[in-house]
Amino acid sequence: MKNSLSALPCFIQVENISTISSGLSQSCFKISADNQIYFAKTISDNTEVSVTICASKSGLSPNVIYHDQHWLISNFIDANNLALNALSIDEKIHHTIKLMVQCHQLNIKPAELAIEDIVNSLVSHSHYSTLQKTALLELANLIIMPLNDSRNGVCCHGDLNFSNVLINQAQSTWLIDYGCACTAPIEYDLAMFIAVNNLTSNEVTIIIKQYELQSSLNVDPQLLNHYLLFCYFMNALWYFNAYKETMPIEKKQVLLKQTKKQWLALQSALKVDDSPLLSRLSSKLTNILATFDLNNQT
Repeated sequence: MKNSLSALPCFIQVENISTISSGLSQSCFKISADNQIYFAKTISDNTEVSVTICASKSGLSPNVIYHDQHWLISNFIDANNLALNALSIDEKIHHTIKLMVQCHQLNIKPAELAIEDIVNSLVSHSHYSTLQKTALLELANLIIMPLNDSRNGVCCHGDLNFSNVLINQAQSTWLIDYGCACTAPIEYDLAMFIAVNNLTSNEVTIIIKQYELQSSLNVDPQLLNHYLLFCYFMNALWYFNAYKETMPIEKKQVLLKQTKKQWLALQSALKVDDSPLLSRLSSKLTNILATFDLNNQT
């Protein structure tokens, strides 16, 4: 992989390539070449390239230097990500929502969020039994039922983890990693932001106020809650699938911990409403978690 990086036409002489290992998905590298420092990431489709270029032109993201069907090369930003920063949670929320609003205002519309395709892809893995697959699909159908009438969408980042926000000493910020970008309602991006960062229900009110203040748009709390259920469900399966397919024990432990957090958050979210739909969801979820036996996973 490093040999293919060195051979890219955007570089004349590569002095050093080091792996960036903070993420859980795509391979990323720091490259010293031609007296400059660059960031390189493997890509899987053109959506990430198109949105990243649009975001970089608006100043939302680092400048894109080069791209092809395998690689995305941009300027390297000497900054920490928010996940590693000592800022308070309120300050982290403020910075992230500001970038989210800018992302939603980008003049680009990636492919629409394909909820059913995502669910089918997550459930199709061989480590689920036939009974588990059936139960997961039944649960998913109940979760996504209220999302069928979602309003028109905007350019959503789709993975606003604090680790995808860079911040330097001058408090300048950049948004990175558009691998999950899609067109969806604003409530979807807000829900994923809450879910993937394991934010509490007490912080949801702050998040809604921050978004409405910075965007002059109204957030639909009910739609946000429905998307939140979907995001917890989707994340739990993503982490669990990655856990089953990962070898290093340290990384497996992190993934299993995240899986449990998302399932527990989904359970908690179901308990705040006594509607018949959520009662059915809660019952199915309890049965599913019993078959997974997460506490005995190794």
